[in-house]
Amino acid sequence: MRWQLLLLALVSGFAFGQVQVEELPTRAGVTLRFAYAKAENPIASAVLFQGGSGNIGMFPNGSMRVENFLSGGARRFADNGISVAIVDVPSDRRSLDGFRDTPEHAQDAAAVIAFLRRQSDLPVWAIGTSNGSLSAATAAALLKERGPDGIVLTSSVTRKPSPAAAVSPVTDAALDRITVPALFVHHKSDGCAATPYDAIPGVMELMKRSKKIDLITVEGGENRGNPCRTGYHQFLGIEAAVTKQIADWIRNYQAKR
Repeated sequence: MRWQLLLLALVSGFAFGQVQVEELPTRAGVTLRFAYAKAENPIASAVLFQGGSGNIGMFPNGSMRVENFLSGGARRFADNGISVAIVDVPSDRRSLDGFRDTPEHAQDAAAVIAFLRRQSDLPVWAIGTSNGSLSAATAAALLKERGPDGIVLTSSVTRKPSPAAAVSPVTDAALDRITVPALFVHHKSDGCAATPYDAIPGVMELMKRSKKIDLITVEGGENRGNPCRTGYHQFLGIEAAVTKQIADWIRNYQAKR
């Protein structure tokens, strides 16, 4: 099932005015809805995995109930030459809690990656934020040639503040199986208890087979609101600058291949 909507000035607006809302079959009886925004002169494509529960409430017209660094990033990434697919939860789930490191979730990701490869022969990256970093890492660890050409892990969860905390640590993925390049992006003053900046170097050491691994340390922005939902954790006030840093890193990496 497919919808198309021309957007000129909506929240999820694409730089050149067009977003396609797609719904693909991913598993038996399961579909996945996502918004696809194509850059005018793309250098790469990317699947964007949201944090929290992963449920951004995407409607058939492309509007969303939840806006954060990635779900609201269609225009920003497209402006920097990266065509993006912003994914919602699959039709058989209301939440990705406890699901992000499963083969089924990776299969859902594979369908979107295949869609992006049908649009162009450019490299496809998986970009996750907070809990979404586990989704991106799982796709790279489990899918092999069907998986992304590289991953970007932003504000990654590295620990559970309490046993009952609804968080998805990136270390739940088989990080030692990831061979594609990996970029971590993390705010130095991230105040979320599940995403301490000081834990990132240790996580990077687990990815010994990655072709390249790097860290962008972010500073500045606005420190207000829930520390795990906004503020430094979501690069509040500096979203455009951080997006450009990610795109520039991808561009530079691909140019040196």
